Amino acid sequence: MPPLLGRLARRVRALLHPAALDRELDEEVRLHLELEAEDLARARGLSGDEARRRALIAFGGVQRYTEAHRDARGVRWLSELAGDVRYALRSLRRSPAFSVSAILVLALGIGASTAVFSAADAVLISRLPYPRDDRLVRIYQQNSPTNMFGESVVEYQAIAAQQRSFAAVGAMRPSSLPVSVGDAPRRMAVGWATDGFFDALGVSPDHGRAIGAADTRPGAPGVVVVTNSFAVRNLGGAAAARGRPMRIDGSTYTVVGVLPPGVTSLAGFNAGVWAALQMQPPKRRGPFNIQVIARLTDAATLASAARDLRNISDRIFVAWQSSFQDRGTYLTPIPLRRVMLGDAPRTLGVLIAAVGLVLLVAVANVASLMLVRATARWREVTLRAVLGATRVRIARLLVTESVVLSVAGAAAGVALAAIGLRLLVAIGPRLPRLGEARLDGRALLFAVGIAVVAGVIVGAYPLVHLLRGGSSTMQDGERTVGGTRRGGA
Repeated sequence: MPPLLGRLARRVRALLHPAALDRELDEEVRLHLELEAEDLARARGLSGDEARRRALIAFGGVQRYTEAHRDARGVRWLSELAGDVRYALRSLRRSPAFSVSAILVLALGIGASTAVFSAADAVLISRLPYPRDDRLVRIYQQNSPTNMFGESVVEYQAIAAQQRSFAAVGAMRPSSLPVSVGDAPRRMAVGWATDGFFDALGVSPDHGRAIGAADTRPGAPGVVVVTNSFAVRNLGGAAAARGRPMRIDGSTYTVVGVLPPGVTSLAGFNAGVWAALQMQPPKRRGPFNIQVIARLTDAATLASAARDLRNISDRIFVAWQSSFQDRGTYLTPIPLRRVMLGDAPRTLGVLIAAVGLVLLVAVANVASLMLVRATARWREVTLRAVLGATRVRIARLLVTESVVLSVAGAAAGVALAAIGLRLLVAIGPRLPRLGEARLDGRALLFAVGIAVVAGVIVGAYPLVHLLRGGSSTMQDGERTVGGTRRGGA
């Protein structure tokens, strides 16, 4: 076995079976002392008790070698940490009123922070559910720094025919229309999309096919792609949905594909039905109700795409200036992620600041409680110092107790976070992708991290406050630890 693996195996055994190693060591020491005592008895004619006494003196102290052996195992710090945790649990059980109060206060702060972190993770941190989402843009028309609007058929067709910066370009028009599948019509969100829309996003149906170029030609039979949840609710499941007819605003369409489970919105528009967008030859610029989504090529940048689109804008103006005379309007690409987020960063920033304040107040309150508790236990701390414990060892013991308290608060806080997250989704601000927020592994790691940091702060504050008195406080405690104060000279 390689030396590194051998050391690792020994440390794992020392960690998992310390009592067995102690018994083996005791047996070896006992055997050594017996052999040494026998040698002394034969060589010097000593009695058994005297020989054993001299063997012990020559050995130099059993406990010293026992401690050295435990240090050599390399896991002593883990053993001491486990002991500190057990002591902290016993100490907290002895003060249930303090423990429950501190845990509830920390649970409120950690729970609120974890809920908002989960929301921020889903909205701001997590990537969009599309391959290489950083290459996706939405194209706007812009005539001032603050005024942007969508495209008409004229702009979309010009972009699709003349662009040199995009690997795929598609168009989408949102709507709300009556939809029926063999029953009474119900008004719901319907997205109208071209074939390039699915190509640009990189989304493909799990069952069937996507909308194709032939489907978007004027006069082609109407086809739709539906979400998995729509198919399950209305069409008997994804496998049975293909070929089923449905009516949208009185016209008949055929289901040709079903999107993968979990896909409920595309490019920020939440719709269960996506129909082929058929564009009639335009007679003028407008109405501007089309959203153009594009995917940058590997060689293109946002700046080069902007220059490309500006040249297209100039050509569009010359060709259609009779119906649109705003010479200062240009096509411009905006990252799709920024479009979908909108004002969400500002809104979440306010929430993060608010729960951060709640967490700080919670930590400050528990730190004050710990200070009162530590002051009442100063006699115990001083006794440990008199018996040889260093300040580092005492500090570690107190901080471990506060971390255990904070972890218990985090456990309760996760339960509160689950409730708070549901409330945030149900009645909170309307944020994109907020419905995707979950208490996943990252949220739990965040809660544990906050608990550890809060525990260190809560434990360090009273420790620093008490030790700031320095030697005088310790010395006073040392003089009174026996129960009476010795008079000064």
